[in-house]
Amino acid sequence: MNIDDRIERRLGYDTGLSVLADFEAVSPVSHAESPVGRGPAIERLLDVFAPAFSGSLPPSLYVYGPKGSGKSAVVSALFDRLSTHSGPRQAIQTTTRAVEPTIPGFVYVDARHASTRFRLYHAMLAAMSDDPVPDHGIGTEELAESLRDVMRTGPDLVVAVDHTNEVETPPASTLIGWLTDVGERLVPACIGRDPPDAIDWEPESTVEFAKYRRHVLVELLTSRCSTGLGRDALTHDQIRDIVEWSAGDAHDALAAVMGAAVSAERAGASTIRSADVDTGIEGVPRPCVALGRVLALPESRQRLLYELAGLSDDERSTVGAATEAIAARPGVDLSASTVRRVLYELADAGLLERVTVHRSDGKGRPPSRLVPLFPTVVFRELFDRQARTG
Repeated sequence: MNIDDRIERRLGYDTGLSVLADFEAVSPVSHAESPVGRGPAIERLLDVFAPAFSGSLPPSLYVYGPKGSGKSAVVSALFDRLSTHSGPRQAIQTTTRAVEPTIPGFVYVDARHASTRFRLYHAMLAAMSDDPVPDHGIGTEELAESLRDVMRTGPDLVVAVDHTNEVETPPASTLIGWLTDVGERLVPACIGRDPPDAIDWEPESTVEFAKYRRHVLVELLTSRCSTGLGRDALTHDQIRDIVEWSAGDAHDALAAVMGAAVSAERAGASTIRSADVDTGIEGVPRPCVALGRVLALPESRQRLLYELAGLSDDERSTVGAATEAIAARPGVDLSASTVRRVLYELADAGLLERVTVHRSDGKGRPPSRLVPLFPTVVFRELFDRQARTG
């Protein structure tokens, strides 16, 4: 929140705003332009990238740490800033001053949205060019050749690929192969959760992110809530309670805050009450799947999860009951058999849990029901807003 925003709040210009004043500010899938409380991690990354500031390529890098530790927030923000300094600089040329070095280009790609060779190259080109890159009518090899052309005439590249080694994304070794296939003037920086000894790639350098320390996460939530929620909507004690529960996971903490805010708004409350905080916390499964994974799924699969999350307990009592209820929804244009198959695939991917339903008569094979492993209230809110904005 900038100074003008703070003054306007004191003057009462925000009177009448809802509890959830700025949705993006407290969304667990949005990142602040300036990440809070991660200064030492940023410095460690800048140490690795130090050769770039004198015009050389830095070593390859693997950034790792648990979910909700700020890896994506920091790396994406840092690469966004570094990209503004990339390419040839304009320098005054005199007999006593040499031309300043060309800084390598910095490109950030999210593997959740670029899980194929085609999508990776497409995302890289889109980040490097002002011209639109076609989605159709062009092949992977054509994209690869376009990348090679750009790299022949442009600066060297540092390419960060986030969320590697997940269920839906390629392992680091595959991504490195795709990257090196388009040029030697390129250095990869992969980001994932697994420790270095658990991946099939040996980077030249590593940077570890630990879970947020309690006081740092309090500062992060306070900063995000000061912009995202109405004035005095959430007390400092409530923030501390959420932080204590979240065990250093910023994603889960923000999901609980948003769930609490949605609960308060639905009740017509002007502030978040203790019961709303309890509702927000209870709405975040432990362990919790990152909402970024869910929102990276194709729209048709998101729709099925959206409908599943909106079912009553009776409708979700068994897989069969849930399948029939979802297939009957107006927004679903799939047969019951297809719905069932996709739901099982989503369970195999770890987004849903199959829980055995115990039958009182003890006859036959016991049925199972599907339990979402992500914050359903927050997901439905994100999905609705995404649908409204396109």
